[in-house]
Amino acid sequence: MKRIQFQSQMLLNQFFSEIKLNNSTKSWKTIASNINTTRSMIHNYRKGKLLLPEDRFFQLLSLLTKEKQEHFSKKILKKEANWGQKIGGLKAYNINKEAFQEGRKSGSKFRKNFGVKYDFNINMPLSEELCEFLGVIIGDGCTNKYGHMYQTQIAGDNILDKEYHNNLSQISRNLFGINPRMVSRPKGLYLNIYSKRVFELLTERFKIPKGVKCYTVKIPTEIFEAPEEMLNFVLRGMFNADGGVGVDRRKAYKKPYIRVNYTSISEGLIDQVHSILERYNISHSVHSQINPNGKIQQIQINGERNVKIFLKKIGFSNPRHLKKVSHLL
Repeated sequence: MKRIQFQSQMLLNQFFSEIKLNNSTKSWKTIASNINTTRSMIHNYRKGKLLLPEDRFFQLLSLLTKEKQEHFSKKILKKEANWGQKIGGLKAYNINKEAFQEGRKSGSKFRKNFGVKYDFNINMPLSEELCEFLGVIIGDGCTNKYGHMYQTQIAGDNILDKEYHNNLSQISRNLFGINPRMVSRPKGLYLNIYSKRVFELLTERFKIPKGVKCYTVKIPTEIFEAPEEMLNFVLRGMFNADGGVGVDRRKAYKKPYIRVNYTSISEGLIDQVHSILERYNISHSVHSQINPNGKIQQIQINGERNVKIFLKKIGFSNPRHLKKVSHLL
């Protein structure tokens, strides 16, 4: 049986809005029952997660006025059941000839969007959530492409970072409409986002290297040209992911001595963070250590006074770190 695909998500939304408008006394559960399916399947059809089987499309179409039936019948493509391998047949072309012709004129754009499950504008305006997400990617994230699969992954501690990964999942839903997959393994906790658009956002717009990036990753140029508060949220995401809080309780100190640190193997990234902290008049030091992977550098913000300045200007949103500095907030 063929599957029905609308020319755009907007048309799909309009189709289901009209159905609801013309059946205002019926719930989605009732409408689903009338076409021998479930409410959850209707939800998947509405969100474009699944293509409508042809028979269910015509059942839903019959709930509309004749004028609306003719309108939406001209705004669809018909795809074979194995639509991922074949293009719709001649009948689909005749129904929607204009759309096919327009598609040929902008063929490269059509092909670029083919197979995109979660679509959003990668040039979305900078926001606090987007900048924090970028900071986390710079710190503990990676992107890669495996065949036709695009993966963005954020690593963390199985126990200590679980609450923050839940927060990041909500950020992903807010920004991209994607619910990440959280996987716990002996070596850590991994948040996986499978999306071509997220991959493009990070690698094309912000130029974050795909694959192994730890040696070369830097804060994107676009962020430096943005308002300062956006840079601060990127830094917050970075310190949430690759930063830490240490408390020295040795007797040499009158009271526990606190420090905030940030560690990276990317010299360019450490230079950027160092220059930003200097600009903010946040006193700090930079230390280097050689290990089998290369030179690791750590920025340290030492003492209660300096940490308070850091918290006021940049701060944390990872509960793991917030618990350790709560007495200073």
